[in-house]
Amino acid sequence: MTRLTIVSLNTAHRDGVFAPVRAIDGVELVHADYRVSWEEISARRAGRPLPDPEPLPAELAAALARADVVFGFVIPRGILVLAPGVRWIATPATGVDHLRGTGVLESAIPVTTVGGLFGPIIAEHVFAMILAFAKRLPHFGAQQRTKSWQMSRVTALEGRTVGLVGVGAIGSAVALRAKAFGMRTIGLGRGEPRGRTIPGVDELVGREQLSDLLAAADWLVVAAADTPVTRGMIGAHELAAMKPEAVLVNVARGSLVDEDALVHALRDGRIAGAALDVFATEPLSPDSPLWEMPNVLVTPHIATNVPEYLARAVAAFASNVRRFLAGAPLEQQLRRDRGY
Repeated sequence: MTRLTIVSLNTAHRDGVFAPVRAIDGVELVHADYRVSWEEISARRAGRPLPDPEPLPAELAAALARADVVFGFVIPRGILVLAPGVRWIATPATGVDHLRGTGVLESAIPVTTVGGLFGPIIAEHVFAMILAFAKRLPHFGAQQRTKSWQMSRVTALEGRTVGLVGVGAIGSAVALRAKAFGMRTIGLGRGEPRGRTIPGVDELVGREQLSDLLAAADWLVVAAADTPVTRGMIGAHELAAMKPEAVLVNVARGSLVDEDALVHALRDGRIAGAALDVFATEPLSPDSPLWEMPNVLVTPHIATNVPEYLARAVAAFASNVRRFLAGAPLEQQLRRDRGY
């Protein structure tokens, strides 16, 4: 007899990766289609008013009505009414900002993410961007296209300082890789830094010491979660505290950095550059000046967009399904005391 009905959204075309879930005794897996516009996703992430909802397909409504667990990147609004028996929401995303406006974050329903799973992969992206700036790869790529041989200096990473705004799964993975390059690392964590140690982090500071971290960093990596406390934490004042030769790398959320202030800082030469994988509104508007700024690298939120992403997320989900059935604590469960 089925003990757990799992509704997985927008994954039918990748059903093969769900074998670890289907193999669990007592589980019924149902794939259902649910999609929203980029306008709605951006509005959810930014906490803006949502556009008028689209009617739900009857098949989706019927599936949700039976659901004990819902698994998906994007969850319908009013999910607690649509799925009155839901006991757990699992998202294969690293954050939860896309769940705003659904009622989930305000409820007591357990929510899990894969936040700790892809830190090393995101750290790879961070260092791809750091090395692109340090070794001036866009500059030399442009020279190659015109067959121009013009030697100029590049930057060594050894002895430079990485400032980490956030030292969770992503920030700590960046720190370990920075040490492999012989770099110094300073990390800003959520809580009191005294008595805490994080592998790869040479110095751990609190929020009141952010200005010291900014002044010391040659590379500022923004890797904190999107919460009311972190939104807009890198603004004009913080950018002014950075070295003129420093580069900002954002792989967290666009909401953590004041985009207008960043554009002004880049135009005025107050910082040397920015590598951005996330933006205040996504997709990034064609009108954004960031597209054409010579000291900016834009990537379309692809730091974790690797072929094995869903398979790894599902494997972690399957492990959690077993824990759920056994009544054990879920891994990567959202802590609501941090505010979302």
